[in-house]
Amino acid sequence: MVAGAVGLSAEMWWHHRLDREPGGTLRVRRGLLTTRSTTLEERRLRGVELVEPLGARLAGAARVDAVTTGLRREDGKTESKTLLPAAPKAVARDVVHHVLGERLEAVELVPHPTAARARRLRWAVLAASTPVLVVAALGAPLAAAVAVVALPVAVLLALDAYRGLGHGSRGRYLVTRAGSLRRSTAVLTRDGVIGWIVKQSVFQCRRGLATFTATTAAGSGAYAILDADTDEGLEFAAAAVPGVLTPFLRTSAPAEASRL
Repeated sequence: MVAGAVGLSAEMWWHHRLDREPGGTLRVRRGLLTTRSTTLEERRLRGVELVEPLGARLAGAARVDAVTTGLRREDGKTESKTLLPAAPKAVARDVVHHVLGERLEAVELVPHPTAARARRLRWAVLAASTPVLVVAALGAPLAAAVAVVALPVAVLLALDAYRGLGHGSRGRYLVTRAGSLRRSTAVLTRDGVIGWIVKQSVFQCRRGLATFTATTAAGSGAYAILDADTDEGLEFAAAAVPGVLTPFLRTSAPAEASRL
């Protein structure tokens, strides 16, 4: 299986090359037995996504995907959106810089409240406890062994997921980051965001949290800022894309009106 996976990856990404061509286009060439070529018009580009699956992240690697409109689907199944396959993270950051003209390291991300960490810990413990309870029916020693392994792993993943949360903006871009098993950092152009979806469950409301999802006609269509502080998130969303949330924000009444 390992040999097959390595062979498939080599066939897909052999001779990979990313070029910026005259006329404002990006061209990706790749393939060993079958050469594939994808051309992306930069005027359709709405940002990029730095993807770090856990295994790749532990190896210091990341992948770069394009967030673009009008991208043709290969064989009706998957999109040819990858600008760079899994590579050293420094290389991935350089690709982002050359494609967008902005360095991710320069974007200061806003940390999320500690209530977001508590939510992740509760969900992790609940998820790890479920198989423990199932195995408990087969015998206490076996359940204890599963608990010793599953609970610490779940807690570590929850803490890692909390450390991965963040959002920010710089210049014409806004950035959102989330995930542990699949950490994703989405860098979106502000003018490519067509709206915001604000969700707040009962439990989030009690802790002053909310999820803000930027909607766009490109890529997956929605990029979420998970469990952000409600007030700070509203201010960030309103400032990042001026005019979209303004009609829904509460403002203080004028002094004259307050005296009536």
